[in-house]
Amino acid sequence: MPSALFSRIADPHRCFVVAEIGSNHDGDFDTALRLMDIAREAYADAVKFQSFLADHLVTPANPNYGLLKRLEMPRAWYPRLKEAAEERGLVFFSTASNDVTLGWMEAIGVELYKIGSPNLTHLPLIAKTASFGKPVIMSAGMAGMGEIDEAIRAATSVGNEQLALLHCVSVYPAEPKLLNLRAIQTLAATFPYPVGFSDHSLDIGTAVAAVTLGARVIEKHVTLDRDRSGPDHHYALEPKSFIAMGQSIRTVEQALGDGHKIVTEIEAANTMSYWRSLHAAQDLAADSVLTCDNIAIVRPNDGLHPRELDAVIGLRLTRRLAAGEAITWDAFKSI
Repeated sequence: MPSALFSRIADPHRCFVVAEIGSNHDGDFDTALRLMDIAREAYADAVKFQSFLADHLVTPANPNYGLLKRLEMPRAWYPRLKEAAEERGLVFFSTASNDVTLGWMEAIGVELYKIGSPNLTHLPLIAKTASFGKPVIMSAGMAGMGEIDEAIRAATSVGNEQLALLHCVSVYPAEPKLLNLRAIQTLAATFPYPVGFSDHSLDIGTAVAAVTLGARVIEKHVTLDRDRSGPDHHYALEPKSFIAMGQSIRTVEQALGDGHKIVTEIEAANTMSYWRSLHAAQDLAADSVLTCDNIAIVRPNDGLHPRELDAVIGLRLTRRLAAGEAITWDAFKSI
C-alpha cells in the first residue's frame, strides 16, 4: 500500500515541487530557514538537503575535502530542520549518501529519501535506502537506460515499489540544448513509476515545460545569491526566479486540465455574443424571397445557424424583417 506522501508524488494533476537547498545554507542554520521561506512562497511541496560526510565521500587528499567538510550538516540540525519545514507545510528530506546520515534521518522519522545521480550506481546504498519502505526519488543524470534499470532493480529487490525517477542532465549549469526534455516521456513509457525532472539550467521555463510533458516531480536548486562561494550556488535560482518558477508551475497545472474537450458554462454563455447567425442584411418586406444578398451572417447568435443558409435561400417571408433582425423559422410560418 503506497504511503500518502507517495500518492502526492504520483499525483497526475499536481506536480511535487522540491526546493533543492542542498548545501546552499553555507553552514548557517538561519540561511537554511530563509531558503525554506522562499520554498514556501514558491508553493513548493518539499525542501531537500544533502547528507554527505566528507570522510565517506572523498579522501583527505582530495582538493574538495576541506570545502565538503565545512558544508557537512551537523547531526543536531536534522530534527530542527524537519520541524522548521513542517511548520511551513513542507516535507523535509535529504540525499542519502552513507549509512551514518541515513541512520540520523531514520531516527527522526524522515518520510522520503533521494538518491542523487552520483550515487545511482551505488547499488548497496540504494538497496539500504529502499529497505526502510519509504518513497525514494532517484535522479538519472549520467545514466543510460541500463544503469537506470539496474538501480530500480536494487530498490525493488527489497520490496519497495514507491519509486520516482528524475530525468537529469549532470552539467552545472546545463544549457537548454542539453536538456532533452522529451526523455521524460521516454522514461515514463519505459518504467511504471512517476517521472520528473531535476533541472540544472538557469531558466525557469525549462521546469515549466517539463510539467507540460508530464513531469510529476520538479527539483530545482535555490540560493540567496548566485555569486556566493560554494559548489551549488552558481547554477541555482535566486529567490525571485525560484518563486516565479513555482508560481508558473501552479498556473500551468490549472491550465493543463484533464484533457477532455468540453464546453464550460462560461463559454456556453459566450456563444450568444460571439457566434454568428442569420440576420436580415436590409429591411425586408413580407413576401420577400431570401437571397444571398439580403442575408448577413453576423453576431449575435440569436438567429438560425449558418448551416441553414442554403435551406432558407429561396424561401418567402411571411412577415416583415428589419435590417439586422434575426432570421428564425417563424419568419416563414403561414399567417
